[in-house]
Amino acid sequence: MAFEHTFNKDFARKLARSTNPEKDLDVELAQLRTRALTLNDAREKMAKGYQQVLEGLKLAYPNIDMTDKNLIGTPNRMARSLLEICSGLGTDEKEIFSSTFPAENYNEVIILKDIDYTSLCSHHFFPFTGKAHVGYLPDTSKGEESRVVGLSKLAHIVDSHAQRPQLQERMCFGIMSSIKGELKPAGVMVVIEGSHGCLTCRSAKKANASMVTSALDGKFKEDSKLRAEFLSLIGMNR
Repeated sequence: MAFEHTFNKDFARKLARSTNPEKDLDVELAQLRTRALTLNDAREKMAKGYQQVLEGLKLAYPNIDMTDKNLIGTPNRMARSLLEICSGLGTDEKEIFSSTFPAENYNEVIILKDIDYTSLCSHHFFPFTGKAHVGYLPDTSKGEESRVVGLSKLAHIVDSHAQRPQLQERMCFGIMSSIKGELKPAGVMVVIEGSHGCLTCRSAKKANASMVTSALDGKFKEDSKLRAEFLSLIGMNR
């Protein structure tokens, strides 16, 4: 059933760490119930607003058929979609980085590239999609404090920042800052490519245009050769 995915991803990890899983499960289920009801209240409020949007569209373009079966239930679908695409606003970044590992003697660049994402432009609420490339350099001078993280966590931190209304520039800087703050590496570099609906579907209507942003810190900012290595490894230094 659909609930299984949520259980395996969230509850199982927490229960595995628990010394009293039965008690902790009761707490988690109570929190889940409260959160589900809150989200449902939000959906109802948003659906009413989307209904007004459709009524405004009918006012602007009277030929639209509001009895079209494809429009029945559309306000609810729009509300659920927005709640899903903005779910990063409810993400606990500390939880994403809750499991880290000693870097030991590894002092070379670690990169996860071509991370697909979908986000939402805060100016027009049009989606933008693309790929994120994330890299960091462990700081082995810190001994046991030098940490690395599982690759899935890098993908999760991209999702947590992507799934919210924002600008691509802010998303890029936010991902970099999160990795810097949690792993304390010698350097971080993030490059994001994005195709924006507000550019491809309206106004200028440039379907093939893409936006590239970068955010870097530490050794990546100081060392041009390190930056070039990163760009080469993600295939952007051609």
